[in-house]
Amino acid sequence: MLRSIWNSMSGLNSNQNRIDIISNNIANINTNGYKKIDVNFSDIMKENIDRLGVPVINNDKDKYVGSGCRISGFINNNLQGALEKTNNNLDLAIEGIGYFKLIDKEGNFVYTRNGSFHIDSENNIVDSMGNKLEIIFNENASEGIIDYNNINIKEDGSIICNDKQIGKINLYSFISDDDLYPIGNSLFKGKNPQLIDSKIKQGYIEKSNVDIAKELTDLLVTQRAFEFNSRALKSSEEMWQITNNLRAK
Repeated sequence: MLRSIWNSMSGLNSNQNRIDIISNNIANINTNGYKKIDVNFSDIMKENIDRLGVPVINNDKDKYVGSGCRISGFINNNLQGALEKTNNNLDLAIEGIGYFKLIDKEGNFVYTRNGSFHIDSENNIVDSMGNKLEIIFNENASEGIIDYNNINIKEDGSIICNDKQIGKINLYSFISDDDLYPIGNSLFKGKNPQLIDSKIKQGYIEKSNVDIAKELTDLLVTQRAFEFNSRALKSSEEMWQITNNLRAK
């Protein structure tokens, strides 16, 4: 009976966490560059019923009972989102894998797929949070006087101003998803970044890759699983109550 209570509680916790993840995906359906998150489940512990003190028949020797489940990891879905044309000179989209590198106000590197940029008061290209886009300038380029509203950004990241290349925007990827983790606002921190040759599309924005139909379906299935575990927990509690009342008599 205790086993059924613990199994039900682990199911409630796991499904509640998955509901939170799905809700976050749905909330970010209109967030530029957002990548949906999936979850993996695993058994907490399996126990073979063919053990000392438990009467079994031959057909039961390979059977086991579980001790519940838990979320074992989060999976970033890196499928390409739809590219939407904006004709804004500082809207940039990545075609293929990769991330823009940004420098936050503390000087730390962060990464994003959200290429909606603008110019700040110091004539830097920044995102909505004020993080500065990394640009590798040529030695003879004067960074402070560049008119970013009249630049041309090639697919390889080269920045052209007055028919001259003044710098380049690099794109980065990561060998493993474990090297990259989200910190909110479509930003990631990562380790071991690698330069890649994906294309940059100027005047485009990558939309979220969340499929609302799939998310609503997953939400419905997860809610049903949550309700099932809730009923199982209630039944176990009622059985425990009956047992206690019989012992008291």
